[in-house]
Amino acid sequence: MREIELRRILHQHPEPSFKEFTTHKILKKFIEELNFGEIFPVETGLVIVRRMLKDNSFVLFRAEMDALEIEEKTNYSYRSKNNFMHACGHDFHMAALYGLMKRIVERNFAGNVICVFQPGEETGCGALKILNFLLEKGYDIKAAVAMHVTDEYPVGTIASKPGTLFCASLEIDVEVVGQAAHAAFHWMGKDALRTCVEFLEKFYKMSWCDDLVWFGKIAGGRARNVVADEVVLQGTIRSKKLEKIDSIVEKLNQTLKEICLDLGTSFQIKRGATYRQVEVNEKLFSVLKQVAVAYGWNFVECDTKFTAEDFGYFSQYYPALMFWFGTKERETYGLHSDRFLPADELVPKASEFLYSLLLHLMIF
Repeated sequence: MREIELRRILHQHPEPSFKEFTTHKILKKFIEELNFGEIFPVETGLVIVRRMLKDNSFVLFRAEMDALEIEEKTNYSYRSKNNFMHACGHDFHMAALYGLMKRIVERNFAGNVICVFQPGEETGCGALKILNFLLEKGYDIKAAVAMHVTDEYPVGTIASKPGTLFCASLEIDVEVVGQAAHAAFHWMGKDALRTCVEFLEKFYKMSWCDDLVWFGKIAGGRARNVVADEVVLQGTIRSKKLEKIDSIVEKLNQTLKEICLDLGTSFQIKRGATYRQVEVNEKLFSVLKQVAVAYGWNFVECDTKFTAEDFGYFSQYYPALMFWFGTKERETYGLHSDRFLPADELVPKASEFLYSLLLHLMIF
């Protein structure tokens, strides 16, 4: 099947956010063969519009394009050829969406559909590039749909929930500045490393209730015998509502301010990639559940995940539906693992499910 062929080609040529140049060319070549609709390049992404009805109402499907800087450890013949990898399943998503497009053409589906191949999901701003284009065009999108593969659920499982499916997220860098001095005269310096240690001691005793705050990287210092004058802590904040993240940042800010005042150091908290929470429309969730059950899939109403996804920006503007597509057959590796590679034969099944979902969304 062409969607399996496409999946293998895409998997061999993973590219980072907004550098999906080869991915773009490969997709465009396959899509042009379908004669699906009008193709619009947006950054390194593609928006393909198929208008079969006179009204301006559309169902939108989205797949991500970018890969991660991970060296693949699988033994497949089509494993990645560089130090990047589609370890989050984006190759699968793109191939499944292409398979949906192929079915729409082959079966002469008479409806308005927009298919989005989105760059830069991993950086958190790719969705905004696409949204700016869609909003400028003024399409009436009555449902925006995205799926995500996972080996948390077995093959044959569809999982989602109404309301917040994925939490909002903010990446932060805490930059602490002190004053260098030789270790023999350490009292003459202002220790940025000690500032971070004291901060982390307090941080680990803090309670975050339903939120998640985590620091996973620390870097700094000049030499083993020098008081560290610059140290950076890199972390992430996750919450069910983006608006709540500001209060979490302020709590961290107050804690750092007290410690720096005592030690004579200074700091700043820099904000990085931001993701809105993914909100699943309740009516669309009901349609998903009906389709899954009707076509013999195992349906699970799951919990909210601390996973971040920039599809949340779509859900801010349009009725949105996102769901997990189970791929577990034997071992579980998890997303972003150097061994995560859902089976090829699941791609056509995903495409077929998307087509069944589309049929029901047209009467939504």
